[in-house]
Formats: sequence, C-alpha cells, structure tokens
Amino acid sequence: MKTERWNSRLGVILAVAGSAVGLGNFLKFPGQVAMYGGAAFMIAYVLSFFAVGIPISIAEWTMGRHSGAHGYNSPAGIMGHFCGTKKMAYIGLMGAVITVLIYCYYIYIEAWCLGYAYNFITGALDFKSLGDSGTFFANFIGVEEDGSALSFGTDKVLLFLIISFFLNFWMIYRGVSRGIEMFCKYAMPTLIVIAILIVIRMMTLTNISPEHPERTINQGLGFMWNPVKVVAEREDNGKWIEFKQLVGDYEINAEQKKIDALPKTAPRERIRRISVFEQLMNPSIWIAAAGQVFFSLTVGFGCIMTYASYLKRKDDIVLSSLTSCSANEFCEVCLGGMITVPAAVAFFGVSGAVGAGLSLFDLGFKVLPLFFVSMPFGAFFGFLFFFLLFLAAVTSSLSMLQPSMAFFEESMRIHRKFSTLMLGVITFFIIGFVVYFSAGLKAMDTLDFWMGQVAIYVFAMIQVIVFGWHFGAKRGLKLANEGSVIKLPKLYAFVVKYLTPAVLLAVFTMWIAKDVFGVIGSGKLSPYITDIVGESPNMPACIAVVIACGLYAFFALILMQSKKYDRLGKEKK
Repeated sequence: MKTERWNSRLGVILAVAGSAVGLGNFLKFPGQVAMYGGAAFMIAYVLSFFAVGIPISIAEWTMGRHSGAHGYNSPAGIMGHFCGTKKMAYIGLMGAVITVLIYCYYIYIEAWCLGYAYNFITGALDFKSLGDSGTFFANFIGVEEDGSALSFGTDKVLLFLIISFFLNFWMIYRGVSRGIEMFCKYAMPTLIVIAILIVIRMMTLTNISPEHPERTINQGLGFMWNPVKVVAEREDNGKWIEFKQLVGDYEINAEQKKIDALPKTAPRERIRRISVFEQLMNPSIWIAAAGQVFFSLTVGFGCIMTYASYLKRKDDIVLSSLTSCSANEFCEVCLGGMITVPAAVAFFGVSGAVGAGLSLFDLGFKVLPLFFVSMPFGAFFGFLFFFLLFLAAVTSSLSMLQPSMAFFEESMRIHRKFSTLMLGVITFFIIGFVVYFSAGLKAMDTLDFWMGQVAIYVFAMIQVIVFGWHFGAKRGLKLANEGSVIKLPKLYAFVVKYLTPAVLLAVFTMWIAKDVFGVIGSGKLSPYITDIVGESPNMPACIAVVIACGLYAFFALILMQSKKYDRLGKEKK
C-alpha cells in the first residue's frame, strides 16, 4: 500500500498545532491560571513547558519521522521499530487505545460547542441568571438523568453529536493530506482570526456592571496575572480559612472597612497577601501546570508520533516542532487567557466567578453564555466564541482518530474505507455508552481520569525513557538534527535523558500520592478508585474500565495475528 505524505511543511505544522489547540486552551487553561494564583501558575507552567513539553514533543517528532521512513505509522509500529522488538509494539498500542477513548468523550464536548454556536446565532439563548444558563446546560447535555441526552431537538446535544461524528469521519476518510491537512489549513487561521476578534471585543468592553464600578476587564486581568495573591481569611477553631479572593485597591479597601467594622463577638477576619514563593510551595500547582502542558501539547497521546511518521526522511522536525508548540502557546496564553476569566470576573466579580466554578465546563458553558447575552451584539459574539471552540475541538479530535486508523491499515493491510468503517463502528458504540450514561457525566469523567490523566502520563514516561535511554539521547539528538535548519544544542540530550524523566516521575508520584491515594493531604482514596473497588461500585465507572481493557485486548489480538510486526528487530534501524 502506498504511504501517505503531507503536502507541505505548513500543512503538517498547522495539523500538529491543531491537534494541540483545543478546548483546554480556551477553557481549562484560563481556569487553571485563576485557580492557582495567576503569575505563580505561569511560572510553574513555563518551567514545565521547557522541561517536559518541548523535549517530549521533539522526541515524538523524531521517533515518528524515523519509523515512518521504515514503513511504520502507528504508535505500535513506531515504538516497536524504535526499540527493535515486537514486545514494545504492545506498549505502543497504548497510544492507539488512549486516543480512541479520549475521542469518544471529547466529541461529546465538541457537540456541545456546535450546539451552543447554533443556539446563539438563532437567538434561542436568552438567560436572565446563572441559574437559567445552568439549567439549559444541564438539560442540553442530559446531566440530570441517564439516557436523557438521547433525544432530538436543537435544545439537546444528540443532533449536534451526529453532525460532529460524520464530519470527523468524513475528514479522516479523506486521508492525511486531503482530509486532515486540508481542514486544518483553513480551520486554524479561521480559529485564530475569530479568537483575536473576541479578544479585541473583550478588551474594549466598559461599564459592564454600573452598580459595581470595580468590576472591569482590568480587574479580570489582574485576577489572572498579579504575582501576589490577596485573600480574605476567617478564623475557625484556631485555623485561618480563606473565604474570598480580592483584586484591586477598591475591593481590598472595601473588604478592610468591613473587617474593621466587625463587632468584637464576631469571628476574626483578616486580609493576607500570599507571595509567589509561598504559592509555588503548593505541590498542586506543579501537578496542575505539568498536566496542562501535557494535555495542551498532546504529548503522551501518540498523535504527534503518528503525524510525524508521514514526513519525508529529511524534513525539518526541529523547526516544525518548535513552530507548532509556539502556535499552541500563542492560542493558549495570548488568546485563551485573555478571553474567558477576564470576562467572567468583569461580569460577576472575583467572588462571583470563583463561586460559579472556574472549571472546564462551568465557566465556559454557564458563566460565559450569560455574559454574552447581556452585552451588545452578544448573540453574534457568543456564536463566534462557541464556533471557535468547535473548530479547535475538531482539529484535535481528528488527530485522535489517526493513530488507530494507521494501526488498522498497518497491521491488517486494509484500505482507508475499511479502516474508517471499522473505527467508526467501534467509536459509535463507545460514544453511545458515554452519552447514555450522562447523569453526572460519570462515564465521561471516568474515561477522562484513566485515559486523559493516568494513561498519558505513563505512556509519556515510557516514550521519553525509550528515547533517552534505550535508543540513546545523543543518538536521538543526531537523528533530530538531520535536515534541520535550527540545530538542537547538546544540552537537549541531557534534558531529555535526565531532567524530563525526573520531572515526570516527581510530578506523577506526587499526583498519585496526593490526589489518588490520599497519602499526602486528605488521607482518602480517590473516588475514581472507590468507584471500582469500593463497597458500592459505580456501574458506569466499572463499564468504562472494562471497555478500556477490552479495547486494548482487541487491538492486541490484531497485533498478535499481524505478520507486519514479526520482522521488528531484524531490520537495520
């Protein structure tokens, strides 16, 4: 079978940047910045970006291009070829399984974005309160009851899910150059233009809350980027408990007057300034920053390796990697960071925005829609924002399908239409499971935890160890520099061999100890563990884990029967 190739360097850069630019850039990143103290989070984020993000990205580009030149395009084939053994192909299968399962809940959120864009442009959204927007969101996605999302209508997600599903598979069926590259070459510039328009509109908004003159876009930016975090605390049983975050002299002075006027019998309150250094002592900030870099750049998924495998042997991967990473950071920091939280803070104030929930879903699908309907031409800008999210989501979801497509075509020697049909049937049923068990988003949340958090960390650690230790960091450096205009310095070999694995291991160990097993902090097991092995197992959670294990077993059976991988280790690398 003829190997596909990218048509141009710009096409592959936009495709890889598109795989990275997604919902995390415009929803998750701003919330993380606000939640963890603005500048303090940015320091941890930038350090993680250079210590983990770029080194792994370049390693994936290198592994993909090298193995693609030898006829391997799937994560299984790439890992097997790079290590010279079929056994590592079974490890590489993780890349295909992870991306398929993430796709099966990511497209659900993608459909939310399309549905909100449609409802905004048709004038169907007219919220009066946060409760109204929250009620519409809950009904739209079916969060109240299992099966409630499976009904037609523009006020339900199912119609938009079907449209998104067929759009993704039409593009993936057209192939790497005529489908993915073509879509990303138009979608990425459109996405950036829309984002810039929204940023300009946000930055020029004035008199948002006449009754609260302190609530401005500048206050929102201060909430995100001020290095010192100012909080109001209340004494409770000898401990000081934070109950409010403050930004700007107006709000700080007003709170101080309230504290000064408290009666002597009332619990004591105070205003405290938390330095950047003190904030950086919190291990959660490093866990969040590294996780955001991981998810943002799509490292550890297998997508970059697969995309890079369609390059030619002498294509410049260093410049391509740095360019795609830079494009993602521009969209995340300069665009995503300037839209979401400043608008929410300007409309609700700091306390109101935090109370509404600075999370991926609450802020984006409850707070911002209310903000848009209250501003001039809000329906138009609401449509632009959610259409922007939809485009970003599609460019990411396409990249999640390609590793499995490549595996089917590589292992079974089948044509594109058969691999498209096969993957379409598999994802159709898994998506159906996710959407049916929509109550509390339990099925989606379980898959996101085990695949989008645990599995990608593990797979990324394996990748960097293979590249830095098994293949050899110096050998990998030389391979990456082949055909590159910008040569990587020798320092890269040290970073990818020692620093990156150490950071990954430290962050992952800390996260497992703190948030999963509760060894640090609460002392309680994560609900994701108790959902499966607790006294009262949660059925959707258990089914989700069974699906993940079953999918891996199915892929492993295909790999076992394939003769393609039998010659691994016998080839000259």
